[in-house]
Amino acid sequence: MNKDELINEVVYEMSPNLTREQIDRLKITMLVKMQNCEVSEMQYLPAVWTHDNEWIINRFRIDSIAKGMAKSTLNQYVIAVRKLLRDTGKHYREITGQDVTDYLAVRQYRDKISVNYKVTLRKYFSSFFGWAFRKKHIDNNIMDDVDSMKSIQKKKDCLSDDEVESIRESGMTVKERAIFELMVSTGLRVGEISLLNVSDVDFAHRRISVFGEKTQQYRTALLTIKASRAIKRYIDSRKQESDALFLSDRKPYGRMQKPAFEKVAKRIARRTGITRINATVHVYRKTFVTSLYRKTKNILMVSKLAGHAQTDTTVKYYLIDDLEDMQYTYNLVNG
Repeated sequence: MNKDELINEVVYEMSPNLTREQIDRLKITMLVKMQNCEVSEMQYLPAVWTHDNEWIINRFRIDSIAKGMAKSTLNQYVIAVRKLLRDTGKHYREITGQDVTDYLAVRQYRDKISVNYKVTLRKYFSSFFGWAFRKKHIDNNIMDDVDSMKSIQKKKDCLSDDEVESIRESGMTVKERAIFELMVSTGLRVGEISLLNVSDVDFAHRRISVFGEKTQQYRTALLTIKASRAIKRYIDSRKQESDALFLSDRKPYGRMQKPAFEKVAKRIARRTGITRINATVHVYRKTFVTSLYRKTKNILMVSKLAGHAQTDTTVKYYLIDDLEDMQYTYNLVNG
């Protein structure tokens, strides 16, 4: 084990108990303090690692966390790679591009996975084996031998302007209204909403500090007047003292978790009679992105407010179909 591996493993072990800023500070401190030190394993002790499939997966996990990959995202990569290696019965040094191609074909035929999920699995495998090749754990990047695939672009469902207003005019509780206005005002991911604190909200400037679930960085979201007032009204109505922005309705009144927000998002839509779409928090996020782009045509601003690192992500996964956009613009011109 060299010095960098030791530091990464310490960071990995401590990450569940530290914030992102504390993790970065820990890593920098260790790098500085160990700058003039040499690290080597004691030769008379048994080897710490056996270089099997679990060893390489753990190395991938440690390096990915060290570079800032979100744990929820990383878990999907790890699950997919572990299943690939287990189902093929191959050691990570022995598996070939043909093995991966055959595996994906079998999954599609036997397990009836969609084309889009097949594309996603290829992306996971490309990330893993590309990393293993760069780190010299394998001699070749086997994914170079796996043909790329094109995903099927589905209709990007979101709520219409009429549906948003119908929900707004419905009989929501104070907390439901605060959550609703926040979702359509900012387009935050469900995990980002769950992590919000009262201290993150700047009511004077109608801004909110958000820790990006995907980017692992802070960004600023903007609040409408309706959202700012609804959130302020909810905070003032609470009897419990807590910095968490949204609290559960039951004792011990802790921070609301992701499933609770999903229930609220779906409930307020169903109550209004919206059944054509499963109104998850992500649907409100798509609604925010689509609506803001329609009104501004400023893809860079929309992308930044959505927390996307690249505008291509915003265009590919969030903007509405061209026909709907043309219809909206046509209606504006022709009344």
